[in-house]
Amino acid sequence: EKINMIDSLYIAETGMQSQQRLIDVISNNIANASTPGFKQSHVNFVDLVVEPKINANGEAEQLGLQGLGVQVDSVGMDFSLGELKQTNNAFDLAINGAGFIEVEGTNGDLLYTRAGRLRLNDEGFITTTQGYKLSAGVQVPPDAKSFSVSKSGEVSITLQGEDGPVTLGNIGLVNFHNPSAMVAVGDNLFRASNDSGHAIYTEPGQNGTGELIQGFTELSNVSMTEEMVNLMLAQRGYQLNARIIQVSDQIMETINNLRR
Repeated sequence: EKINMIDSLYIAETGMQSQQRLIDVISNNIANASTPGFKQSHVNFVDLVVEPKINANGEAEQLGLQGLGVQVDSVGMDFSLGELKQTNNAFDLAINGAGFIEVEGTNGDLLYTRAGRLRLNDEGFITTTQGYKLSAGVQVPPDAKSFSVSKSGEVSITLQGEDGPVTLGNIGLVNFHNPSAMVAVGDNLFRASNDSGHAIYTEPGQNGTGELIQGFTELSNVSMTEEMVNLMLAQRGYQLNARIIQVSDQIMETINNLRR
């Protein structure tokens, strides 16, 4: 059990560990400032307290709860909309609002992405740039002359000798009750969790989801200015907690050197 004289050391240690975790999250945000569809993370802190000790007389040794520092409670995702950039690439799709495009993972599991930079694989199926096939299963024939996606997700092409467009299928969107609780798995993909809730399938532009915009891509929602300010604050917090350890050590050294 810790004695009161060195509580400050343990309290400052929790502060340094928490600030280090914050710096790690900020560093990842900054590193992905140019990653299309990237969503920044934020750290949630909670304070640590302990109930007052009860002496032999049944009385509390101090009033109220005693603070024991801080810890990271969770790291959440910020799914606010990033800037939409026009690319004029027919296989670039941006979601102008909430929602995710559902894809099939390598193990057959379902994953979700906001980065609508798409392409065709060898079989003509629409996939992400990393090769994950869209669960919509839309397949484009090799003789297609043009490729078009409406705001509501309808995929159509024109063929040689055909007068009008041919509809191939629809790209739907998926939403969640609590998207901030989704888990990032890399390659601009997210996985649903127990806290995010079940997937809600809908047509783009319906039930709170955004419309699809062809020829655009969503940029990262990281604000470099905000992240640099947060980085400076985290650095100062780390330094102050380190200073507390130094001062506590000096006080204990003084006590040890006392002579009667």
